[in-house]
Amino acid sequence: MRHYFLFLCVLTTSFTLFSQRKVVKIDSAYQVLKNTPNSIKKADDLIALYKQSIRQKEINKEVIETALIVSEKIFYIKGIGICYDRKGLTARYEQDYSNSITNHKRGLSFLKQTTDTLLIIKCLNNLGVTYRKLNLEKEAFENYFNALKLSEKIKSKRSISIALNGIGNVFIDTKQYDKALYYLRKGISIEKIRKNLKGQEYGFANLGEIFIEKQVYDSAYFYINKALDIAIKHPRKEGVAIKYTLFGKLYQKQGDFKKSNQYFLKSIPQLQNFKNTRYLSKSYINIGINMLSLKQFKESKTYINQGLETAKQINSKENILLGYETLTNYYSKTNQFKEALYAQNLVLAFRDSILNEASHKSFISTEIGYESSKKDLKIQSLAKEKKKSDEQANSNFWLFISSVIIGVLAVILLLVFMFLLKRNNNLELDKKNTELQNYLLQIKKLKVSHQKNDSFSNKELKEFQLSKREVEVLEFISKGYSNAQIAEKMFVSNNTIKTHISHIYSKLDVKNRVQAIQKISQ
Repeated sequence: MRHYFLFLCVLTTSFTLFSQRKVVKIDSAYQVLKNTPNSIKKADDLIALYKQSIRQKEINKEVIETALIVSEKIFYIKGIGICYDRKGLTARYEQDYSNSITNHKRGLSFLKQTTDTLLIIKCLNNLGVTYRKLNLEKEAFENYFNALKLSEKIKSKRSISIALNGIGNVFIDTKQYDKALYYLRKGISIEKIRKNLKGQEYGFANLGEIFIEKQVYDSAYFYINKALDIAIKHPRKEGVAIKYTLFGKLYQKQGDFKKSNQYFLKSIPQLQNFKNTRYLSKSYINIGINMLSLKQFKESKTYINQGLETAKQINSKENILLGYETLTNYYSKTNQFKEALYAQNLVLAFRDSILNEASHKSFISTEIGYESSKKDLKIQSLAKEKKKSDEQANSNFWLFISSVIIGVLAVILLLVFMFLLKRNNNLELDKKNTELQNYLLQIKKLKVSHQKNDSFSNKELKEFQLSKREVEVLEFISKGYSNAQIAEKMFVSNNTIKTHISHIYSKLDVKNRVQAIQKISQ
């Protein structure tokens, strides 16, 4: 008993550190928690420890996996939902977007069975972010919008602002800048009421990016400068560096390549310090683009290669493609046509590899999604059974209390009954837990990388004798649009689109969309 009391003291002391946000020895705290009896508190403490490991940049995935296992064993629905949502965030940080979506969706299915609306909203917003990373703007918008409706229902200003910013970013991605301005400005007005400088900084930066694209450079400068001013006065990770990259983009668009380079170069030390490899690789490549425009070819090649290698370290497909395209431009401008052709072939091969990978894994993704949903339904069903079992046990307990009044004989008989019932329930529960664990081993994980498609030129398609409308349909196919979406974009009927696609297959001598895109790319 004394040892158990000592253990509780150690555990309480460890988690007091969490609330104070002091440095915690993650592995030591994890080993202590791992050996405690399974309970809701154990699951919550493991989740808290995992969050602490992220803050301390000592991420230990085993912690969240253990929290998930504990939550599933005791049918802690809220805990299961939080664990899957956290796993989705981790996958997104690792740019494993398909796995991120899978985990967020599973988390959402469990969280919807709880009464914690804020957790549901957070999961919806997380899904919106990941769908944006995959350029699936429709799905991103739906999740952000659902988050916005729930946030307004419970009057959570913070959640409303996050959803508004997410919707604004979707409209930036789809180049609907006026709509983006509407939602982002609403978000900024809320952040001003909340006096949240971090939210204002984020909103001003987005406004600056919009005005760069709209070529309203005075307004772009104004908002980026406001965001930079907040970032300097209230430093937050690589916030200042990201604003420098926006200024670099602004001056690059204006043709002032020297000034653009000054800002991109200023961003690099902070991006290196905080290991933001995605922005770092893009900065290197943009410096190379500027050097190329300034005809400083030797320096340009150095930065392009550095950016390309940095992008490859994190498999950033967007930046790798940008690097290969910039390299092709470099070789063309320096009259190295053989190398330019080789670089262009790398561009085509990389695009083709993205398409093939996505095509192959899409079937596996569907299968795993189906199996995961079956697993989740089984867990939820077992959780309901456990709840009924607990309610029944509770009811029997109170029956026992009231039956004491009847007499000693009734008490003895009831005790025997309760003992047998409890034993039977425990045996059944153990059996269900064993079945569940065997079932969990059957599920495999899937990792699918981000897909990006580009448009084709008429020159590339000339040999296939495609009409202008057929070329337009083929471009939409390369971007992953469905027949209905293409029909909506082109303002024609579904049957018309089907006819166009049939003609395309015939002229290209292919049987499906993937073969069509592969043939054009080759």
